[in-house]
Amino acid sequence: IKACADKLKREMEDFGFPPKFPTTEIKQPKDESPSEPIIKDKAKGKKSKAVAKAGTASYQWQIMQSLGLSNDEIKHFANAEFWLDYFPPLAIDDLNTMGLHVDWRRTFMTTDVNPYFDSFIRWQFNHLKAQNKIKYGKRYTIYSPKDN
Repeated sequence: IKACADKLKREMEDFGFPPKFPTTEIKQPKDESPSEPIIKDKAKGKKSKAVAKAGTASYQWQIMQSLGLSNDEIKHFANAEFWLDYFPPLAIDDLNTMGLHVDWRRTFMTTDVNPYFDSFIRWQFNHLKAQNKIKYGKRYTIYSPKDN
C-alpha cells in the first residue's frame, strides 16, 4: 500500500495533476521471414499467467484508472491510509456477494495504523519463530529502504 501511494505521489510530482505521461512508440518488428519455417515449442509460449496478469498500464495512475477511478479520486490514494478506508468495504461487499457468512464486527487491521493489533501479530510471529514453527526461506518479500 505504502509503495503504491509513494508511486502516485512521485507520478504527480514528475508529471503533474492530472499526470501527462510521456508517449512511447511501439517498436514494430522487422518483417524478416526465414527461408525455413520455425516450429515453436508450445510449452515455451509467452502466454503465461504473469504476462496475462501484467496488463498494459506502466504507471500506478493508469492502474488506478483501469479500476474505474476518476483523476480526482486517484489523487486521494497518494495518502496510504486512504487505501485502508477505501478498499476494505469493497472487499467485504464482494465476500458477502459470494455468500460468505462472517461476523464483521470482529474485524481489525494489523498495520501500523492500529498499533495494538500490529504488536500482537509481531509478538505471535516472534513467539512462533522462537518455537521453530516458522522457517524463513527463499521467498520474495516487500521491503522498502525508504520506510524501513
